[in-house]
Formats: sequence, C-alpha cells, structure tokens
Amino acid sequence: MIGRTVVAVVVPILFGSALLVGTPAIAKGPKCGKLCSTAITQCKAGCTQTKKKELRACRKTCRKNILTACKKLPEPRSVCSPSGAFLE
Repeated sequence: MIGRTVVAVVVPILFGSALLVGTPAIAKGPKCGKLCSTAITQCKAGCTQTKKKELRACRKTCRKNILTACKKLPEPRSVCSPSGAFLE
C-alpha cells in the first residue's frame, strides 16, 4: 500500500523534473498568434460573406494562412510577416 503511494508521488515528480531539465534553454520569441494578432484581425475584417458557414470558413482560413506563414520564420521571431516580405 505504501509502495503504491510512494510510486504515485515520486514518478510525477521525476517526470516533471525531466521535462524541465530536458527542454532546451534557447531564446524563443513570442508565439505567432500574439505577433500576428493585428494582421489576423485585419484579414478577418475583410471577410464579408453573408452566410455564417462561409464567414466562419473565411475567418479560419485567414488565421491558418497567416500563422502558417509566420511559423516558417526562423526563431526567435520578432515580427509577423504573413506575406513573407521580411524573410532573409
């Protein structure tokens, strides 16, 4: 009984510490969702479909396309470039 309790306490602690130690300590910039929030908002404002299903699809496509382009930028990201204009 005590053995199970010890295992139930020790295993999560070891696993959690392994995750903390195992993660690389490289500098990461902000995530694309935060960087590109204004570009996504502007794109969504351009969706003028009248049907709800089409409007939802337009907004989803805006977010997906911009985030996909942003994720192609090298780390650490400091600016959103949905068009790829700032790629070096």
